[in-house]
Amino acid sequence: MIIQIVFWILKGSLTILFAFAGINKLFLPKATLLDKGMKGLVNLSSEQIKIVGFLELLGAVGLILPTLLNIYPALSGIAALCLGLTMVVAALINHKLQLSIVPNIIILVICLFIAYTELI
Repeated sequence: MIIQIVFWILKGSLTILFAFAGINKLFLPKATLLDKGMKGLVNLSSEQIKIVGFLELLGAVGLILPTLLNIYPALSGIAALCLGLTMVVAALINHKLQLSIVPNIIILVICLFIAYTELI
């Protein structure tokens, strides 16, 4: 029972996190994103940032909807793995720019926990 509560809190938090980040990347200009602290985007073009934002928003929807609608709930686990992969790429970019990768690792671990719980 407790693990289910923790699972849904983490899953909801990740959904909100990725939806918020995706919407920001889709609709805000690059300069505003850099001012907000998204320093890892400095070497990406505006088009690449929009693509990343779309994929993050799509991942957030994929994280929550299949489970809520009970339609192919394993897709939530796959979405969590894909979002975890984005965190690996983000960590590599942040490491190259000598930025902290700790938030990326924490989010990656949460994504892997959700994927494991959904797929096993």
